[in-house]
Amino acid sequence: MRDKARGVVWEETLILLPHKVHHVFLSATIPNAYEFAQWIVKIHDQPCHVVYTDFRPTPLQHYLFPAGGSGIYLAVDEKGVFREDNFSRAMSELERNPEGTGPTKGKKKFKKGKPTDGPSDVYKIVKMIMTKNYHPVIVFSFSKRECEANALQMSKINFNDNSEADMVKSVFENGISALSEDDRNLPQIVHLLPLLQRGIGVHHSGLLPILKEIIEILFQEGLIKLLCATETFSIGLNMPAKTVVFTNVQKFDGVATRWISGGEYIQMSGRAGRRGLDDRGIVIMMLDDKMETSVAKSMVKGEADPLNSAFHLGYTMILNLLRVEGISPEYMLQRSFFQFQSISKVPKYQEAVEALEDEYNALEVPNESSVAKYWEIRQQLARFNQDVRDVVMHPNYCTPFLQPGRLLYIKSPDGDFGWGVLMQFVKR
Repeated sequence: MRDKARGVVWEETLILLPHKVHHVFLSATIPNAYEFAQWIVKIHDQPCHVVYTDFRPTPLQHYLFPAGGSGIYLAVDEKGVFREDNFSRAMSELERNPEGTGPTKGKKKFKKGKPTDGPSDVYKIVKMIMTKNYHPVIVFSFSKRECEANALQMSKINFNDNSEADMVKSVFENGISALSEDDRNLPQIVHLLPLLQRGIGVHHSGLLPILKEIIEILFQEGLIKLLCATETFSIGLNMPAKTVVFTNVQKFDGVATRWISGGEYIQMSGRAGRRGLDDRGIVIMMLDDKMETSVAKSMVKGEADPLNSAFHLGYTMILNLLRVEGISPEYMLQRSFFQFQSISKVPKYQEAVEALEDEYNALEVPNESSVAKYWEIRQQLARFNQDVRDVVMHPNYCTPFLQPGRLLYIKSPDGDFGWGVLMQFVKR
């Protein structure tokens, strides 16, 4: 709902649902869940109970991997303690390694969709994870191209045995059996099966819906050991893994490249650690650039982003509402979560205004009457000066002096332009 482009669709759907429909909302990353529940109560006149807990059954360990490095550094342990000494060591190794900084950063990890000379950082990390039996692992990237490139880099390794590969083929063929013969020969479908049989999957918005569904089924059944995905995989899907890897903790948000927020990090890193299966979840962050300690703490130990409405009226919504009898744009606005949040903030703003008014009334100005009299005199002086300027600048009086070659001092309310020479004057 906080998404600027797609959030309004969810909000519109919730508003237009019949009152007889009962709702179940699941999320582990909404700090203002009570506010959301109050909104549901208001628009649908039915109780909405909040079951809230901060307890995580499977603790997480957060590691750092400097670009071009040879090992990982524990930054936050399972008790939530930030290890500043290990963080400093990771940053020092990043400084010593020229491949981790400057214009060539990340080229060893990913370049034009193909692995470069020698094993890449992603390859080394995944190989270490598989050796220590920390799979299944989700490798998050912030572009579909890099996501596919990471999967292709690992395609030389086979993570499944023959029986698992046969099961993958059976599930895959059953899944695409509903497609036409021409659709089954699409390059996307033909090239994906060999990867899946090796236990490697790809998940992003560019895949066909049927392929995403097949990959999700295979991942749940443990037939995919390595899944290269974009951040959309972390939203709305219950697909936990033992290990999560970030190929980068900076993303381009359409305006600028920035560090990911605490809420985004929580959403993706929360996929690590399977309840009842793992004693701990492992999160590994690959770093290309130096990170300040404050940024790392706010990312790893920060709070989730609050759920703020992105509701807005668009042309499509207005045209659709004109076709619905009894519902108007005003109706949608009045019942939107955006309006609810705005109204709920009014008492807080009123209290702030009253506090400022009390503070203003409590101010004591020494010699207040003299200050007020001085202010009145200054105002009168400003008005008199303006009257004088109006007379002096009147065309009847200033025109005779505007002769080519005369020195002029130019000053306006916008700025002081200094001295100049009059080159030409046209009387109107």
